Amino acid sequence: MRERRRALSAGQQSEAAGALMQHLLRLRGVTGSRRVGAYFACDGEIDPIPALVELICRGQAGYLPVLFPSRRPRLRFARFSPERSLTLNRFDIPEPGHDPRSLLDPRELDWVFLPLVAFDNYGNRLGMGGGYYDASLASRRQTRAWCRPRLVGLAHEFQRVERLAVDNWDVPLEGVLTELGFHPAATGH
Repeated sequence: MRERRRALSAGQQSEAAGALMQHLLRLRGVTGSRRVGAYFACDGEIDPIPALVELICRGQAGYLPVLFPSRRPRLRFARFSPERSLTLNRFDIPEPGHDPRSLLDPRELDWVFLPLVAFDNYGNRLGMGGGYYDASLASRRQTRAWCRPRLVGLAHEFQRVERLAVDNWDVPLEGVLTELGFHPAATGH
């Protein structure tokens, strides 16, 4: 999947990001939210930044993940704007410049749009293997009354597979949004 993502041309990536933006902006509840987290695309991931910039232009706050030092891999979210400077983290992924005291826990966001390598119809995602999102969202597995953030994966349509193996630490998604539209997670996984 990663090779296939990386093989997409700049034009194909741009077209996919544009289509993704249109679907994301129509996703029920997104435009009325206050704080939206996404990611800076790398390794051929579908790009959510055009959609995030549009939400910012509409008066919403946009956030990107930053690596947060702790015993387990963790992410916090820093405020993003197109004018703000970015610095590379240890994985060479751009992060907004930030004051560590201003970082938000994912639970303080209304939506988090996550990258993935593969997904299935049951809300399961295969990430890059670092466990950052699962560790940062672990409290979601411990309560049935979870209301935020809403978790939606972003991917190219070809990243869908029939079924993924699930570990007990995996945090399920509400669904996955691709350039073709929203795929809500099926029940019965």
